Amino acid sequence: MSENSALQVAAPAHDEIDHLDPRQFIVIKNARVHNLKNLSVALPRNKFIVVTGLSGSGKSSLAFDTLYAEGQRMYVESLSSYARQFLGRMDKPDVDYIRGISPAIAIEQKVSIKNNRSTVGTSTEIYDYLKLLFARVGRTFSPKSGEQVRKDSVADVVDYLFSLPADTRVTILAPLLRTEPGRPMSKELDLLLQKGYGRVVLADGQNAFIEDLIGEGKPEVEGDISILIDRAAVQPGDEDLQFRLSDSVQTAFFEGHGTCVVKLDNETRTFSDKFELDGEVFEEPSVNFFSFN
Repeated sequence: MSENSALQVAAPAHDEIDHLDPRQFIVIKNARVHNLKNLSVALPRNKFIVVTGLSGSGKSSLAFDTLYAEGQRMYVESLSSYARQFLGRMDKPDVDYIRGISPAIAIEQKVSIKNNRSTVGTSTEIYDYLKLLFARVGRTFSPKSGEQVRKDSVADVVDYLFSLPADTRVTILAPLLRTEPGRPMSKELDLLLQKGYGRVVLADGQNAFIEDLIGEGKPEVEGDISILIDRAAVQPGDEDLQFRLSDSVQTAFFEGHGTCVVKLDNETRTFSDKFELDGEVFEEPSVNFFSFN
């Protein structure tokens, strides 16, 4: 039988239905709900089954009042007595037995709010949970490099620092960016001095006091400059140092407009709290990504 063909379930003989495996079939024997007359049927599990027939032939009696009712009743009985008091008591369907049934949900044709765009997800309200799930676990990849887009937090940087060997010397820097186009670097350095910063790292990697770089007759500093935020020797387990470095990293992200640089003796690593990669800024996954409205 092809995958697209209709699945027809024939009622098995009474002497055969008792021997069917409930792990492969949902077995209903002698259903007498409403207009069902001792109907016995075996429904294969993990299949999409359609119940069809003339009006009044017992489709709803079989699907809703027998199969769903028993699945729901068994589920309610598995709950605590405290939880069951908030749920209505459900009567057992009039059958000899039903085997192989699992907890069930049912969606009726009639809905309280008519909407031609209603789906199984919106009707069962699971759609809202799926949106939240995908927004939290979704991952964004750059179309240029295929790499996953990530953003760094203060905790990520601090965890990296404390993963280094003990007594490792680290320097926390922030790139110095011009706050206004065309403003001379000497003016930016003067503003840094007013904020309380005392040192910067020049393009050649040398540390310099800001006071030595500005003043009358001093040439303009060329090249990229980084603000020296903090220097420390890593001591795993030192909580005071952890708090101090957390504040320093947060300051570096602020002064560097989302960029923090950690300099070691022979390595420099750059962290960014922006959701960007390959020169492009991406929008972080949110529930709005998965809304059809």
